Amino acid sequence: MRILLIEDEPTLRKLEKNFLEKKGFVVDDVPTGKEGLSLLGLNQYDCILLDLNLPERDGISISKDIRKLGKDTPIIMVTARSQIYDKLEGFDSGADDYITKPFDMKELVARVNAVIKRSSINQDGILTIGNMQICPDKNMVKTKGKQIELSNKEMGLLEYLVRNQGIIISSEEILEHVWDSNIDMFTDTVKTHIKTLRHKIDPKKELIKTVRGKGYVAR
Repeated sequence: MRILLIEDEPTLRKLEKNFLEKKGFVVDDVPTGKEGLSLLGLNQYDCILLDLNLPERDGISISKDIRKLGKDTPIIMVTARSQIYDKLEGFDSGADDYITKPFDMKELVARVNAVIKRSSINQDGILTIGNMQICPDKNMVKTKGKQIELSNKEMGLLEYLVRNQGIIISSEEILEHVWDSNIDMFTDTVKTHIKTLRHKIDPKKELIKTVRGKGYVAR
């Protein structure tokens, strides 16, 4: 799952990014709404953490712009304010949830997971393909009576392919969604992770197919 974090306070932004990454999320972080909107034009995100009190333009106007762009990505508004009218204004601008500073990082992760789950077609959080059950929140795959543990990146890769089952996904698109914006687009990272993922769950290459010159597809 990929998160866009828009927060102008550098210490808090670093804390949020580090904690979310430890929980298996990919996080792109920027200090301004303008930079956040630019990234939204380039990448697909599963959730946006949007600070209300941003420099130049506040979170309310940025949230409205996100919705005007036709993006239905869940937005969690983050602010030091707690007054009810600020919350209502945030919801009116298109926010899906609201968290008030200071907050516990575990609560933040719980809210992120909740809005992603609500926006997902698969409401129970478990994906299925063939005779395989995929549990993203546990980094676990269940198949043929066995439980197989995956790394964060292996799970992110598998989940993205399965959620786009039947669609050919290029290596570049996988890098944009599963890795952060600092990744070298010419790296063999995707190829390497496909290899390790197949070794663990798909040694006969029946689940993840390589489409020469185009990318990969889950069937």
